[in-house]
Amino acid sequence: MKYIIIALHGWKGNLESMKIIKKAFDFKNTEWLFLQGPYKVNDKEFSWYKKDNLIGYQCKASLKLIKKTISNILKSGFPINKIYLLGFSQGACIAMDFLVKHKLSIGGIIPISGFIRQKDKFKRDITSSNPNTPILLIHCHNDIIVPPKESHEAYELFMEAGFDVKLHLLNGGHKIPLKAKGLIRDFIEKSRN
Repeated sequence: MKYIIIALHGWKGNLESMKIIKKAFDFKNTEWLFLQGPYKVNDKEFSWYKKDNLIGYQCKASLKLIKKTISNILKSGFPINKIYLLGFSQGACIAMDFLVKHKLSIGGIIPISGFIRQKDKFKRDITSSNPNTPILLIHCHNDIIVPPKESHEAYELFMEAGFDVKLHLLNGGHKIPLKAKGLIRDFIEKSRN
């Protein structure tokens, strides 16, 4: 195994939601780990964020789960620069939040069709984060659930903070397009290896 991709589903997803991507992409020498958001929407649907009417959206349990997963991988002796977070929609949000709230410099993050929740707080956090983790933002032109302008804004924020960030816009709606496969494979094989 050469790489590990930690897959983070979108809102109302679960452990099964991202498994189709592993099958469709079929990356060689890659292990996929599927995490499930810790906040229950209902019996089969989960979220990475919990809304609190007094203090806004909370994600401490989600960040703790991702950090614990990475820590367990590192305890096995696996190199940190071969670990990637790939998140779709809300999963992309938590991947970006994790990056700016933790000093770990992993192989990279791949937010697809994501957005930055609480942009003012994110701006404060990003200034003290570690800009050594590369970022591949992917979004589709015709996404009406999360408009592509959200990835443009994320791109600008990461650029201003000194991150190595790339943005690719593809055809399609709110989904992970098959055309993203080559972009992701190239990103993983070229970043910090």
